[in-house]
Amino acid sequence: MLTIEQYITQMKRKDKLDEFNFQNHAENMTMVIKYVMDYFNNYLNPETYDYEKIKVEQTLLKIDQEIGTTYPKSKDFILRYYKEYKSRIDRTLKSYITDLKYYHLFYCKEDYENAVDAFCNSSKVKGTGVDNYKEDLVVLAQEIKDNETEKPTFSSYRYLDDSLIAWIKNTYKEYKVNIIQFTESYIWQYNERYIERKYSRETETHYHINRYNHRYNNNPFSIDEVYQDNCSRPFIEGKKGELEMLMMYDWIFDHVEDSDYWSEYVNLCISTQRVKLVKNINALIPVKVKDISYPPDVQCSKLFIETYNGFISSDPGTSYILRLSYNKDNDGIWKDEKELKSVIDNLHDAFSKYGPPEVIEIFPPLRSNTYNEKEFFQKYNILEKAMKKYANLKITMVNGPERYYSKPKYLMQSVEDIINIRNTVREMKYHLKLAIDISSLFKKKCYGHDLEEKLDKLSEIRNSIVGIHLSNIQDIYSIFSEIRKEDDVYLNTHGYRKYSDFLGGISALFNDNLPRYFVPEHIVGSEDIEELVDVLLRGGFSFCAEEQKHV
Repeated sequence: MLTIEQYITQMKRKDKLDEFNFQNHAENMTMVIKYVMDYFNNYLNPETYDYEKIKVEQTLLKIDQEIGTTYPKSKDFILRYYKEYKSRIDRTLKSYITDLKYYHLFYCKEDYENAVDAFCNSSKVKGTGVDNYKEDLVVLAQEIKDNETEKPTFSSYRYLDDSLIAWIKNTYKEYKVNIIQFTESYIWQYNERYIERKYSRETETHYHINRYNHRYNNNPFSIDEVYQDNCSRPFIEGKKGELEMLMMYDWIFDHVEDSDYWSEYVNLCISTQRVKLVKNINALIPVKVKDISYPPDVQCSKLFIETYNGFISSDPGTSYILRLSYNKDNDGIWKDEKELKSVIDNLHDAFSKYGPPEVIEIFPPLRSNTYNEKEFFQKYNILEKAMKKYANLKITMVNGPERYYSKPKYLMQSVEDIINIRNTVREMKYHLKLAIDISSLFKKKCYGHDLEEKLDKLSEIRNSIVGIHLSNIQDIYSIFSEIRKEDDVYLNTHGYRKYSDFLGGISALFNDNLPRYFVPEHIVGSEDIEELVDVLLRGGFSFCAEEQKHV
């Protein structure tokens, strides 16, 4: 049964009526009036009018418009089923299968056949004859899943390892499965079960209280059961730890705001071999200073030594970092070309005897009215050219401590200086890298916005930072027990302590897979270094051996 608009269109097409032919204006008006009268007097005959049939046809038309591009393979089946049973089988089936536990992991015909069998035996449709359409239902179930599967996006996953991202992308490309969509849907159940929400009218604050203990959990989010149920899927097989890691990421970043735990968790997963794809983050290569030993579980074979004139007094071993420094304020090697070339000759002699270091670390010269970045790089260029013969040798500059008042300042002592040096290096295309003496850079206590601003600036150049000097961390934990995000407060019932802004900040600063050499330059004894190592491990750092860049 056609609507009046459809009927007029049909008759116009039949009579080849052109309403824009103004020479036939009167005739066209007469014809259209005749169409309207014929429609109501002849076509739409009340005696033969079947209201239910018309209603069904109108509904079928709406369904066709709604699902035409969504379920192209199943459209005819959906329309046929509705015509016979007056039921939207697509909506009924979608409601059922999207509630299935592993729906987002469906990828093969067997998944859809099993889902359809369960659907046909469910109380909602059992005995309705729907099982006569199993083949059609399998096709429809797959179209529903394909239509519901979103392409993975990673804007909320900026701390996720590149190997995990590649796994997710490849799985979507090959199997049309979005693993993130599954983990987010799965973890939401834990949100509903374990996170209590309260509202304080007095302070107009929303509280989120976490009652699930996710830290140091051997079976977080029942991952053993999830993996057992899905290990036959080719994209899940052998990746139990990686699947758990996606769940943990979503949970601690999007539900309970426990980002402090992420770095430590990743490194724990690697050290216990729970994951295969992922690399260590915040990896530090320990360097020995003086005769102070690291704890037994931290392997260290690299030595830190210092020279003022290029001479090395004793054999440093096969792996060492050489600091090129000067006595007090006597920085003549960077201001007198003859003196610099003499030091370079001494370095060549030392390297021929003991072998070259892995890194030459430059202690910055002092600024003056006539000496700044331009003058330094004129001298530095001489050193870099002279060291090209040593293929694997890196040259870095470490920041000096901040100087105030009348004392001349170091060429690189503040965050702004570090940024300027790095920009000059890029502009002039030198190979100089950076080492950050954290203890010197943050010698004065730095909190809140000031600390955040400095760390943000450094994070923009962290790929240029290859070394860290750090001797102590005084404030390990925050004085605040709660975590605030906008107007919401996040609490937990398991005594998790929030790391200080400083420890959390430097952990986030180096949150990547680049191993950096670590020099506890001003450490006093073995007990102090053991305490520092323990704090760094809790703060999400890891220690890797020199010959193994990721342990």
